[in-house]
Amino acid sequence: MPRGSDGSTRVSAALEGDGLHRLERLGSVRRVAMTPKPPLAQQTRAAVLYGPGDLRVETLDVPPPGPDEVRLQVAFSGICGTDLHYWDGWKFDAWFPERSDPWVPGHEFSAAVQAVGPGVDDLAPGDLVVVEPNTGCEDCPTCDRGLVNFCPNKAIMARGAWADHVNVGRRHVFPLPGAADPRLASLTEPLACVVRGFDRVTAAPGDTVLIAGAGPIGLLALQLAKHQGAAQTLVSEPIAARRALADTLGADHVLDPAEDDPAAAARDLTNGGGADVTIEAAGANAALQACLDSVRDSGVVLILSVGNPAARFDLRPFDFFAREISIIGSNTRVHTFQRALDLIPRLNLAPIITHEFDLADAAAAVQTAKSGQGAKVIFDLRA
Repeated sequence: MPRGSDGSTRVSAALEGDGLHRLERLGSVRRVAMTPKPPLAQQTRAAVLYGPGDLRVETLDVPPPGPDEVRLQVAFSGICGTDLHYWDGWKFDAWFPERSDPWVPGHEFSAAVQAVGPGVDDLAPGDLVVVEPNTGCEDCPTCDRGLVNFCPNKAIMARGAWADHVNVGRRHVFPLPGAADPRLASLTEPLACVVRGFDRVTAAPGDTVLIAGAGPIGLLALQLAKHQGAAQTLVSEPIAARRALADTLGADHVLDPAEDDPAAAARDLTNGGGADVTIEAAGANAALQACLDSVRDSGVVLILSVGNPAARFDLRPFDFFAREISIIGSNTRVHTFQRALDLIPRLNLAPIITHEFDLADAAAAVQTAKSGQGAKVIFDLRA
């Protein structure tokens, strides 16, 4: 069953279980005091995806950390929209790593270091961390061009973090600063993706920003737009629960596309001009159409969602001449992970996490995320 909203209070006090006790601040790194030191687990619970709609909680072997690896005890692990797409059986024909069933999802998480392998001398048991799941090699022509998200040699986590324990390469690991809340820090990876998107457009203080979709990515985009000084923010979302979240998180205007015309609202609020930047965050053709209709002449449409590769969308090339609009895609992260981690305590993120589950209820957690009756759904793996 989902846990209550008191998770943030509990995590500020302790990460309990398996010998994890009080939290300490050592300089700028957060560490959990581990007394007594627990034996290193040789097995872990994990939610294993065998195919579309087939998720099983099993016990898997987990080896000791190898050279340049870190053993982590997962604290909080989120459900991403891409995890739901794999659950639904989507087929990705580009960029996404090929997955051979069965496999363990989970790439948005915070954790505590349990042990380090040979060659790791800057982390210690008890350190609290977050993990960037894919990292570029930083030593190829693609990385030299700054496109580490397209690195052909990128390092990818071998096993995801819908599990109690996981081994990851040191290069993936970012220590939490002393003030960071591990529960909210589990949002670092999706926030880093949103930061990358904002790096790709010229959103300036005073702009009007319209966001189509108030799921986790749309709500993170709302917070970042407000943080960067947007004069007006509009959020269009068909699900009432998510509209309520957008209102709680400070959207200036919240629209129901079944009743409201986002383009008309954007023009009414800008003396007929339209939004400077529109953000497609729903992965739906209707949302993209609303963004195209709502953006001003010479404005920018930013696509932050992962749309279905099987979907198609009709565009009229003349509009790109007549209106001089730009459509900008954004793919995951480019050196934005640390910046996102630094933003965590500066943004209003707590309301975005709406449901918490134990890993034993993994299938129910996925169904809750798919329902859209909240925003970010996470697993609490501390106990």
